[in-house]
Amino acid sequence: MGALEAVFNSTKFDLNDEVLMRFDDYFDKRDRAYNSFSLDDEEDIIFLRNFVAQIKSIDSESVVYVATYGYEITNSKGEKSTYADTLWIDTILPVSKIEKIIEKCGIDEPSDISVVENSSENGNGHIWLITQGEDKPQITEITDHKKINRMTMIYWD
Repeated sequence: MGALEAVFNSTKFDLNDEVLMRFDDYFDKRDRAYNSFSLDDEEDIIFLRNFVAQIKSIDSESVVYVATYGYEITNSKGEKSTYADTLWIDTILPVSKIEKIIEKCGIDEPSDISVVENSSENGNGHIWLITQGEDKPQITEITDHKKINRMTMIYWD
């Protein structure tokens, strides 16, 4: 399970923490059965993938993260699973441009789109990044608050 295994097995995470995974790692087809996103219909995931592709086509330096909860849940089959309802986007694009891309891509309207610094959805805990490494996933704490605060957060309730 790679990166998701790191979420399941880590004791670093607290309920107030944000646990970020790169979009492609979270939605990797090999791990699809072990993760759930609030827009979990397969058509919604296609729209979400198109949205991320649009962001990257406009801002090639952008990075899109899925903010998953830092604790283990059990899916309907009784297996370990993760759940997420928020994207964090490290981009130069303003929120207004991101809103237009959302409309164009046909994604369900989010509950909130804001800059992390101004968001009520941002917890007060640590921010962890899980990346898929060559041998095993890497867990790193993100401490660059200037970078974090300028990211755009998109939340679906």
